[in-house]
Amino acid sequence: MSNQEKKNQADAEEKKRFFLKAGVWIVSILILSIWLFTLAHSFNNTGSLSQTIDADAAAWQADLNQTINLIRNGMDTNVPAGSQEFLEKMNANLEEKAVVTETSIPENKNLTDKTVATMTPEQLLSDLQQRLPELASSSCPEFIDCMPTIGEAQPCVIPPGCENITQIAY
Repeated sequence: MSNQEKKNQADAEEKKRFFLKAGVWIVSILILSIWLFTLAHSFNNTGSLSQTIDADAAAWQADLNQTINLIRNGMDTNVPAGSQEFLEKMNANLEEKAVVTETSIPENKNLTDKTVATMTPEQLLSDLQQRLPELASSSCPEFIDCMPTIGEAQPCVIPPGCENITQIAY
């Protein structure tokens, strides 16, 4: 190969690189300009959309206010006799139930507010044991040892019926 052929190849390679660089620049500028153009129109469209949303919200609010005013006016002027009777019956029924619940509260003469408030933990435990004898004579363990051990893993399952009695020790 002669120097002239090498020079021609180098010029051809240089032209190819120039056209490649120019093409990349033109395509990138074209993409950027299209993006900016659509972005500008996008902001214009959202402005008109927010105006329609505001108009819809104002119409909705006016409709709601009108409905509330109609309801208030209707309640003040037009109370049907049947609904008035119904309300009076409901009120009487509620008063009866209040009187029944006040008179049906069981009064325990052994306990007063003072003795309940000053009960010691020992008295409370003995009272619980008297009320629930199955808890005192239960076969439930007090705790289950779930400490990690070397070797075979131990099951850490509380037996059925012992949920409130047995505790897990970690």
